[in-house]
Amino acid sequence: MIKKVEAIIETIEEWVLSVSVIAMSIILVLGVIMRTLNKSLTYTEELGTFTLIIVSFFGIGYCVRKNRHISMTIVFDMVPDKVKKISMIINSFVSMIVMIILFVLSLKYIIAVYNMGNVSAALRIPMWIYYLSIPIGFFIGAAEYARTFYANIKNKQVYLSAEVELGRNIELEEIEAKIAIQEAAEAARKGKKEKEEDKI
Repeated sequence: MIKKVEAIIETIEEWVLSVSVIAMSIILVLGVIMRTLNKSLTYTEELGTFTLIIVSFFGIGYCVRKNRHISMTIVFDMVPDKVKKISMIINSFVSMIVMIILFVLSLKYIIAVYNMGNVSAALRIPMWIYYLSIPIGFFIGAAEYARTFYANIKNKQVYLSAEVELGRNIELEEIEAKIAIQEAAEAARKGKKEKEEDKI
């Protein structure tokens, strides 16, 4: 059940991030084209900022889960595995606490913006909607750091995130799994075709 929920959240994140990046690219390019034609669109900057906020904050959880966030690992790579494990336990716990604090602060900020009734200049969209992805991103980030903390406490191996074990190439394993599925499907098609030919 938990894995299904995690898979649904990951799929939603991927879709939101993908659509936001594509939309941001189209909006900003359209804005540049229209400015060269002396027909500037007032809302392109607003929508560009909105999609940038979504990508920046909604992607926190995804980056933590896939261990794709920026990290300095010069010292980490040099120390023994026991030190690495202790480091990951402390790092994930502190990061989780920081994410929770930022989640609470961002919620307070959104409530304050909502109470002020601010709206955007061009599209007149309530500003609290613009910032809604910020607490969502911090909450998912906190949950992912909590999962990393739990994975390192529970297992002997060192986990860089809940899904990424130190020394394992997850991307390579995913590629190999896809290839295996394709080969199995191809073998099934060949077997079916041979059966049909035998019948004929």
